[in-house]
Amino acid sequence: MDFKELLMSRYATKKFDGTKIDDGKIEDLFEMIRFAPSALNLQPWKVKVVTDQDTKKKLSTASMEQAQIKSCSHLLVFCADTDLSGNADKITNLMKKVDVPDEKLKQVQEVMKIFLSNYDSETGIYEAQCNVFIAAITAIYAAKSLGIDSCPMQGFSAEAYSEILEIPSGIVPTILVPLGYPADKPMPKLRFPKEDIFF
Repeated sequence: MDFKELLMSRYATKKFDGTKIDDGKIEDLFEMIRFAPSALNLQPWKVKVVTDQDTKKKLSTASMEQAQIKSCSHLLVFCADTDLSGNADKITNLMKKVDVPDEKLKQVQEVMKIFLSNYDSETGIYEAQCNVFIAAITAIYAAKSLGIDSCPMQGFSAEAYSEILEIPSGIVPTILVPLGYPADKPMPKLRFPKEDIFF
């Protein structure tokens, strides 16, 4: 299936049939998510994977009782990692391990320094969350390429999710991507005309 087919066949699944996704497919999906792009390759995200039905029931209460939460096979909770400086250090160390030339390394470090100087704790969360959406979109289309359906979801209490899942401070639940096989049928795609988008 080429990307256009993926784009046109993917839809926001409203209810899943509860079938468990094969572990091999999940591992393939995780590897594709791992390679999602991000600004300066900072990868400011963590993904909490929820499969336990009792936990999903608790989360459903914090998600306006949306049917996808309890009926999915795997619930991916994409979180913003607000420690941008820490991630910059990790990337720098990885670059050193693969013997990136010093000149290139210094150049990247300087760009990162300038980039990070634009963010305080509040705006840093926003920057991290912008990147989280990229990772979530990558997950949605990667899942479809494996024959797995999904639904990008907000409409949940980040505070309640943090409490239920014991997510540490500095890691902010941002968007949900439940995964599974559909128990519904797609509606016609409704999109604005090109004239309303491109100018």
